[in-house]
Amino acid sequence: MTAGPRTGLVPVRVVALTPNPAWDVTYGVDRLLPGASLRVRSVVARAGGKGVNVARVARTLGAPSVAVCPLGGPLAGPFAADLDADGQPSAVVPVAGAVRQSVAVVPAEAGGEDGGHPTVLNEPGAALDDAEWAALVTACVAQVRAPDVAPGSPDRGQGAVVATVSGSLPPGTTRERVGRLVAALREAGARVHVDVSGPGLLWAADAGADLLKPNRSELVEGTGVDDPSLAVAELLRRGAGAVVVTDGERGLTAYEPGPDAGAPVVVGRARLGTPVAGNPTGAGDAAMAALAVDPDQPWARRLALAAATSAAAVLQPVAGAVDRADVDRLLAHVLTEPES
Repeated sequence: MTAGPRTGLVPVRVVALTPNPAWDVTYGVDRLLPGASLRVRSVVARAGGKGVNVARVARTLGAPSVAVCPLGGPLAGPFAADLDADGQPSAVVPVAGAVRQSVAVVPAEAGGEDGGHPTVLNEPGAALDDAEWAALVTACVAQVRAPDVAPGSPDRGQGAVVATVSGSLPPGTTRERVGRLVAALREAGARVHVDVSGPGLLWAADAGADLLKPNRSELVEGTGVDDPSLAVAELLRRGAGAVVVTDGERGLTAYEPGPDAGAPVVVGRARLGTPVAGNPTGAGDAAMAALAVDPDQPWARRLALAAATSAAAVLQPVAGAVDRADVDRLLAHVLTEPES
């Protein structure tokens, strides 16, 4: 099994939207002690947000990608400059509100209260007005419709495009805005994969998103249904094409609608045989990227790549990064279950 995108003249292209981007700051500490004064051992600051992470990981997996972000305020310049320095193609929509910050405190040693897991402080971000949201939708559609041109080669036309919508939604986002976004992307010819939380999950299902990727807690919170299988059934009933639920070390489970609007059908499961230790902050984004780069493959292959890429992300000190060699190595240790 290989980790690259599908074969063909034009690979899948990923248009990754981050509606509420963040300047990500990662602090490394020896141990997180609440109420204490801590010495920071390492600091990494970079352009971030879930969609940016998806774009970066998709490139590592071999799929051309573009990160679409609304940017404003003092951090807009450093944010765009960091994407450029990383070689990450981007489409920036200027807005009035300031880019927020997200601070992850990553302990080297597990404490009694944190279990070694990072503590993440997420600022809320700025609201977008109607004109700014419309400009963001227009920018995404333009990227979906852009021709595929490899450096140094002639225009080969438009290939398959997966548009991802990832992360928190800006304050004040409405059902109508999410519906217009999903509809516009699908009308432009993209398959739409959505990884958002709260009511946005239901709104994306109502709009007919091709794939939703909540984690288990987001699934229960967004639907208000405690039973995960019933929660998935609700999203599929509303119009989602498929749902992939991530559940940490338990791996990923993919569902599609059952016959005659019946119970959802499990179409595949995958997990790493032996979990890895590290920083799980961007693991879900890595899985999202893996699901996007080759949407025509069988579920077992897609989920295996997602499980391996997610685990590879845990091994990295910051979100939005994987080592391709780690992905290839971990693929051999993924356990999959066939379609039911």
